[in-house]
Amino acid sequence: MLSLPLKIKQNNMQALRQIVNVKDNFLHVVLPADFKADKVEIIVLPIREQNRMKNSERFSGAISKETAEKLHKHLNEVRNEWERDIY
Repeated sequence: MLSLPLKIKQNNMQALRQIVNVKDNFLHVVLPADFKADKVEIIVLPIREQNRMKNSERFSGAISKETAEKLHKHLNEVRNEWERDIY
């Protein structure tokens, strides 16, 4: 079982997110000891392979070429600042 817990507590509400493997149409969800609830809602969503894409593939084309060039220039300027002597 692959478990990537995400615990959220807000306004007296707890939320837990886990990614688990399904085997023979069964899944096993383990709740942390501090998760207090008498009833829970379970929503099952399949993970598609596209969600496992590299970020560079997922966000390709998300910004214009002009914006990307400005961002790239700015990042290079910031990196060059790190290379200077500061003493």
